Amino acid sequence: MAGVIRQWLAGTDWLRVLRIGLALPLLVVAAFYGWMSLDSAQGPVHLQVYAFSTQEEALTQGIFPAFEQAWEAETDRDLTIEGVFGASGTLAGQINLGAPADVAILSNAQHVAHLKVGRRVRASTEPLVVALTPMVIVTRPGNPWQIAGFDDLAQPGLRLLHADPRSSGAGQWAVLAEYGSALLSSGDQADAEARLRALWHNVHLLGSSARSTMALFELGAGDAFVTYEQDALMARERGSELQVVVPLSTIIAQHVAVLVDDNVKLQERAAAEAFMNYLTGQEAQAIFRRYSLRPVADGGEPFAPVARPFTVDEMGGWSRAYVELIEELWIAEIEPRLELEAAPSLLEMGE
Repeated sequence: MAGVIRQWLAGTDWLRVLRIGLALPLLVVAAFYGWMSLDSAQGPVHLQVYAFSTQEEALTQGIFPAFEQAWEAETDRDLTIEGVFGASGTLAGQINLGAPADVAILSNAQHVAHLKVGRRVRASTEPLVVALTPMVIVTRPGNPWQIAGFDDLAQPGLRLLHADPRSSGAGQWAVLAEYGSALLSSGDQADAEARLRALWHNVHLLGSSARSTMALFELGAGDAFVTYEQDALMARERGSELQVVVPLSTIIAQHVAVLVDDNVKLQERAAAEAFMNYLTGQEAQAIFRRYSLRPVADGGEPFAPVARPFTVDEMGGWSRAYVELIEELWIAEIEPRLELEAAPSLLEMGE
């Protein structure tokens, strides 16, 4: 018996046996993932979109259902899009801490830079500009303070509301608008800083976001504040009593979308990429326009003209503007000197 076993062992191609032994587990794994891929390519898809909340109506009432319908008609697969809304900077922080966003629609490109630092988005990824809106001034009906531009917000006695530049993209865009318009007017950085400080001397309440600041204003707080044209026009459509002032010179806010690469699963990627492409297409841009955003390719009628518009690129881009104006000027020098009133906690509603 022992001789038979020795003869069998001697005649066996052990290299071949070893190769087969190594290959079998790999074949099992490949078959498993192939089955999973096939199953995911046929099953329902669920996307989570995190977006700053002045976009809630445009997305939940317009963009999401329109894309879901188009995707299902093209692929014969069910799609559900869940929206999570809040202040843009706060959302970026939540995503960096592990919030399961597949797509982020953020107020500005600086918040995408935060996601890159947190390694949620690839360093090479360029944010996609999906809509535009100028920063405007909202005041009471009849414009009792005769406000025409940002300098008028520094009038003694005027009570100014403001979205918080720490959490709110609108707050950051507003600071850039206030400073940039002064810089374009005088060409002097020291003068622009002085005019920004004078304006902020009148700030008595900070909202966590554009939406919460609008809520404060609608409840009777303050005489004026700076916000997105979109938010002001939509509030007026809801019946809010306010007047919208478009300054002679103001910044055009560029809202952006990005795939959160670290979160997008295999079965979600095709839908997520198609959704990103959809956002700049003709149908989505028409929906954004319906919700008072200016389309990327055409910002004309029915919107009020801006005589001297400018962009963040003319201020050195977000990487420079954020450091110089938000971190080094507003956070380090202006914020510590603010004399703020406490805002009602129930109004902490998100951007």
